[in-house]
Amino acid sequence: MDIDRETLDYFEEAIGFRPGLLERIRRWIFEHSTLVYLSSISSVTLLVLAIALVYAGFVGAGAPGLIAVALLGVLPASTVAVNLVNAIITRAVPPRVLPKLDFSEGIPREYRTMVVIPSLLTSEEEVGFLLRQLELHYLGNADPEVGFALLSDFADAPEKHMPEDKRLLEQAKVGIERLNDKYGEAGGSQDGSQGEGGPFYLFHRERLWNPSEERWMGWERKRGKLAEFNRLLRGDEETSFVFQMGNLDFLSDVEYVITLDADTVFPLDSGHELVGTLAHPLNRAEFGTDRARREGAPPRSEQVIAGYTVLQPRTEVKPTAVTQTRFTRIFAGDAGLDLYTRAVSDVYQDFFGEGIYIGKGIYDVGAFERSLNGRVPENALLSHDLFEGIHGRAALVTDVVLFEDYPPDYLSYAHRRHRWVRGDWQILPWLFSRVPHAGGGTIPNCLTTLDRWKILDN
Repeated sequence: MDIDRETLDYFEEAIGFRPGLLERIRRWIFEHSTLVYLSSISSVTLLVLAIALVYAGFVGAGAPGLIAVALLGVLPASTVAVNLVNAIITRAVPPRVLPKLDFSEGIPREYRTMVVIPSLLTSEEEVGFLLRQLELHYLGNADPEVGFALLSDFADAPEKHMPEDKRLLEQAKVGIERLNDKYGEAGGSQDGSQGEGGPFYLFHRERLWNPSEERWMGWERKRGKLAEFNRLLRGDEETSFVFQMGNLDFLSDVEYVITLDADTVFPLDSGHELVGTLAHPLNRAEFGTDRARREGAPPRSEQVIAGYTVLQPRTEVKPTAVTQTRFTRIFAGDAGLDLYTRAVSDVYQDFFGEGIYIGKGIYDVGAFERSLNGRVPENALLSHDLFEGIHGRAALVTDVVLFEDYPPDYLSYAHRRHRWVRGDWQILPWLFSRVPHAGGGTIPNCLTTLDRWKILDN
């Protein structure tokens, strides 16, 4: 949690501290980080454009040619500017490592956690793969106060029930039963509550009719699975989960959720590090209304002003994924296991104290839901991760790394890119002064200039 300027000034005056010139300059830069960052990008963009226009004039381009150069050159010039400014910042500003509590000996009861994989049951091969992933996550991060769950939907369909549904759900149920039989005794929690059912869970939703998509599907897809699971954790039984498997008494005390994609590799003891980071008092989310109430000030807007509701680990491509096809060997980059580097530089985290959420990480259930309350319209957001990270204030944990697959061919890559671009366009309305509201209509936009820049830059 950041110390406000007034408190810091009072403390320094009390101990007689007088910062030097360089320290005052450094503080001014960090206190006006958004202004410094965006003005630097604008200045470099204008410089690159000016060079391009001078060159165009030198080779004899007339007025139409100069206008064309200016219009067509804005995007590449801004790209050069962003990359240059980011490179300078990552070299000039040391990585910001978040403080952590040491939970290597075990996670306390008050920070009970669920590791979940939001997924689709599409085939027998896919169900088998998901069960293996869940088992691997457990083997690397077993703890009495950690549960491991599949949050599943069936694939979109023209009918509510399809012939293969029963077979796929039965396969998932049998797989979870086998895992609990295999590891149930070792997975018991400190008070024995989890040992009765084991550490593995299955939560499956029914299809609902979506008029805008004109098909039967899981409500709000991945975002909906997590939102309904959060409600379930807080005792709300009005969800579309029609099948729940596991010792449900364990859920009532769950404080954190770690959400992973189906293909994510969750390295050894990463869960303990993530929980220990989010549990640290300096990282806990503080809302404007809470601070105003504590200080006896007028009520403020209900948004996170310090700390974080969600932590995003660093993500890298799996070394084995790089060599699987000619396409990945060319485009996936030089990936390997770095055994020595822990923290890495990131512009947003190091310079602004907050990162970008990309959908794989840990969140505080209560604070996360509170930050999004009433802000998400239905059928409006396909790419919800950036939106959630902005409202919930995300941090990048650069010294914890997850590994994921890379598309094996160009068609898979293009399909993923198309999905991302579509999602990015859907959050453009949050650049304006009034934004869509969950209850319909619009409300004033509470996002900061930096938040809107993240959307525009994306």
